[in-house]
Amino acid sequence: MSADPAAATVTVIGAGPTGLALACELAAAGVHCRVLEKRPRRVAWSRAMGLEPRTLEMFDMRGMAEPFVDRGRPWRLQPLGDRAHHLDYALLDTSFPYVLILSQHHTEELLEKRAVELGAEIVRDAELTGLTQDDTGVTLEVRGPDHRRTERAAYVVGCDGVRSRVRELSGIGFTGRSYRESLVVADVRLTAPPAALVDARIAPRGLVAVFPLDDGVFRLVVLDRDRMRLPVEQPVTPQELTDSVLAVFGEDLGVGEVVWASRFRSDQRLADRYREGRVLLAGDAAHTHLPSGGQGLQMGIQDAFNLGWKLAAEVQGRAPAALLDSYEAERAPVARRVLRQTDRAFRFETSRSALANAARWAGMRLMRVRPLQRPLIDDLAGLTLRYRPASGATTGRMTGRRLPDTPLYGAGPSVTRLYEQLRDQRFLLVDQSPDGRAAAVAGHWAGPVRTVRAVAGGRRRWPTALLLRPDGHVAWSGDGARPEGLRDALHTWVGEAPQRPEPRLPERTMDDAMEETA
Repeated sequence: MSADPAAATVTVIGAGPTGLALACELAAAGVHCRVLEKRPRRVAWSRAMGLEPRTLEMFDMRGMAEPFVDRGRPWRLQPLGDRAHHLDYALLDTSFPYVLILSQHHTEELLEKRAVELGAEIVRDAELTGLTQDDTGVTLEVRGPDHRRTERAAYVVGCDGVRSRVRELSGIGFTGRSYRESLVVADVRLTAPPAALVDARIAPRGLVAVFPLDDGVFRLVVLDRDRMRLPVEQPVTPQELTDSVLAVFGEDLGVGEVVWASRFRSDQRLADRYREGRVLLAGDAAHTHLPSGGQGLQMGIQDAFNLGWKLAAEVQGRAPAALLDSYEAERAPVARRVLRQTDRAFRFETSRSALANAARWAGMRLMRVRPLQRPLIDDLAGLTLRYRPASGATTGRMTGRRLPDTPLYGAGPSVTRLYEQLRDQRFLLVDQSPDGRAAAVAGHWAGPVRTVRAVAGGRRRWPTALLLRPDGHVAWSGDGARPEGLRDALHTWVGEAPQRPEPRLPERTMDDAMEETA
């Protein structure tokens, strides 16, 4: 960490969901965080409007899922587009077996409220115009409504979207391509909404999806193959929406007032690198792709949760070597995979060939089979994400995986949940072994690592010892009685252990814990 007190902070550019989620993570870790946003206020419309289960799980790890669930609409059955069948999110192993329908401006409102409560500073009407960095920090040139100023930060994170000024000023390329086909997104009032508030239809002409918003307004997503080559500048009219809905959806939904609409072309692009010295990128500034599957918002928040604890450790001078670089090493492969998936999906959705029509028909019929749905839903929900361990690391079969929430018996006077133990953003060692040897090893890192000797409930068969990172992914797993590799994993992720005497094992025994489960 720089000795310059003015540089002992992180400035986040962009107050969208990614930037605000990162501000929450940094502020909760005790890092002075300042968010600069060029918009004077939140806009009332946005393209993103759903939170997948993994995103809600991450919020739950910080104790902030409840306000989102209270504000949104949980929707379990996701339509396959054939009028009759659905992907059933009840098949998932999660406390949030649904997609939460919630407008992005509500997501931003709740994240901003949380960030401010934690101590982050949100500055609006502040546009970044210049950026230079040296060995001790970053100097920013900022333009306000009636002034210009310079600011100093230890690190800067660009969360400022596809046209990122941070990325441009840092000289980071954005490699990929643009699509020629255009899509339409519109918020409209419907006089005859579908019986199922969330619905979608797929037909030879294209795709139409309908989602409920607020105050009788519905979101229409329209892929009309007869209109995909229209210029994006051409206004979206009620008559066009009515025609497309009739042709694809097969019903007149009574399109009335168009509250907001956008005809747009998507890009598939990935930043050449996520870090340039003391400048980092996250969210759409680092990657952008087609909206297929609604993954953009989820990926941005996942970026924030991956980066937040690592950047906090770096700023506070406690990060082991290469910790901050692991952000790109873990998140860029995820972005590449999503870009490939959405590209294939879009080509599949937009093709008018007989082969593509037959494949869509066959795929729809296959997805009616419930056992075949689970892998697809797991992937859409974000539950399959796994970060690969370093080559040659002795870390266990579950390393890099996400763990579902579960009761912990014996962790205290009452039963707690796994995710509740992650709310202070520390590493968590769960030792289920009788002798507590893994707990004894982790005791050397008692400050940054919380150790819990407990039995995990439920039907899951986990290794007897698990080390979880602050973002809920497994850093190490193994036999608690023979914890080979645990010390190395702690050195890799947490750093050097403070010098202290050999810790005593907790007096609470596993016999006590087992009795509580009986």
